[in-house]
Amino acid sequence: MNEALEMEIIRPDALRPEDRAAWDALRATEPGLDHPYLDPRYTLAAGAVPGAAVAVFRRGGRAVGFFPFQRRGRLIQPLGAPLTDYHGVIAAAAEGLDPATVARRLGGVLRVGGWLSPAGEVPGFIVRTRLATDVTGGRTALAARLEERSHRFFKNMRRLRRGFEREHGEPIFTWDERDPAVLDWIIARKREQYRRSRRHDVFACGWTGDLLRTLMETRSADFGLHLASLRTAAGELVAAEASLEDGRTLHLWFPTYDAAFARHGVGTLLTRLEMEEAAERGYRSVDFGAGDEGYKTALAEPAGVVFEGVAEGPRPDLTRMAGRLMAGGPGPLRRFELSLSRRFDIINACETRAADWWAGAAGAAAAAARKSLGASA
Repeated sequence: MNEALEMEIIRPDALRPEDRAAWDALRATEPGLDHPYLDPRYTLAAGAVPGAAVAVFRRGGRAVGFFPFQRRGRLIQPLGAPLTDYHGVIAAAAEGLDPATVARRLGGVLRVGGWLSPAGEVPGFIVRTRLATDVTGGRTALAARLEERSHRFFKNMRRLRRGFEREHGEPIFTWDERDPAVLDWIIARKREQYRRSRRHDVFACGWTGDLLRTLMETRSADFGLHLASLRTAAGELVAAEASLEDGRTLHLWFPTYDAAFARHGVGTLLTRLEMEEAAERGYRSVDFGAGDEGYKTALAEPAGVVFEGVAEGPRPDLTRMAGRLMAGGPGPLRRFELSLSRRFDIINACETRAADWWAGAAGAAAAAARKSLGASA
């Protein structure tokens, strides 16, 4: 590494063939970089995202690292945020391209929620546990592992399925949905869920839905948006899931179901059927992302960590300074700061018009206050 590390910022569609080859080679040889979010095809699909860019790091003219990102003023986020669950620099750990270095090079404030760090711990960042399931060995081996881990949970699932069959007939499972209307159904129900839970509607801005549609339209045999569905015997759609996959990892992304069928556990049933089918088709892993929702802990187990935090460029950021002050306050204030910062990450990523940003910000502040005060009660 005698040559200086140089950086070039380009549009995703300006990647040269030799850059693509270097990117693919890094993912094939460096541990922890083979996730579909880090595939160059994901970056190319996100090329129409507002502010989309790729930082290409070179030594002696040779590409040694890539960081897909989007810029909102001085704020730097992973490309496709808030949809991109995992992100990071595609480079060897020895290059030292950690969040602080990237923020300094790009001259802004870098905010991340699922940073994959081949080099290990990111000082000062929150550690979040990834959950995934090893699906190697086929359907039978998977079923045995799941039953051993949570027999009571799956016994209850079988009871719920029998109830579904009595009322609606044998469920129809479709592993590979190709109907765009199913994706529209998923987005519509996710938007309803955001309204009910008073969370920011990530699909209101438009470009987020366009990204999912692009990933579906450009899907190849080994990469793209994968849809699976569950229907009644009469053909009524009751649950569906959009996932990102590369033929090795199925990353569960947007699960949803018709609330009228909630008592039958149709969402969890669909996920179980997807896992079994992935096992039969030779996938290595079904990835549930980072989080601790109850159903995940029954279906998955810890599979590493990601990091959440903020890295600042050369100029101080007043918003971040205020956050540090709140972080030293009492418990309710700390919870408020963390909740609010996560909500603002989503708003900053989605909204590129001032009016939409202000409307989202007002809602986020009210929701974060309710949540933090409720937790302290």
